[in-house]
Amino acid sequence: MRRIGLVAVAAVAAVVLVTGCGGTGGDTTGSGSSSSAAAGDAKAAEQPDAAEHVKITGKGFRDHDVWGEDAYVTEYEITNRGEGAANYFAQLEYLDKDGDVLGTTGVTADKLGEGKSKTGDTAPVDAEIENGKISDIRDVRVSMVERTAPE
Repeated sequence: MRRIGLVAVAAVAAVVLVTGCGGTGGDTTGSGSSSSAAAGDAKAAEQPDAAEHVKITGKGFRDHDVWGEDAYVTEYEITNRGEGAANYFAQLEYLDKDGDVLGTTGVTADKLGEGKSKTGDTAPVDAEIENGKISDIRDVRVSMVERTAPE
């Protein structure tokens, strides 16, 4: 029950972050893509690609106090490599043996100070895996990162 409650809170936080902060000067990128700054905007050109702010530091099936027995736990680190405090939303895609997307989940960091990091772990729940089963997961990747200025 605690697991479902945490997932619900995370989902609501992600929706609020995306809808409440979208279009406010944020930097949204997919993994492996680069963001482009507006011509003449030197400060934006100096900001690192938002995807460089999030990395997966560990992954795999294991028993976890929060996520349960034999959960696919993803450990992550979000580091604010830009100027000023920032809010982050990162989408993680869970992949099967063929590299096909089974489902997604999201992680956040709010009001993360310049140069500061947040570490954590997460695991998908059954409702997030739409194209298979949790036991089908073989890999995870960061598919999208949104960096926005706190209000």
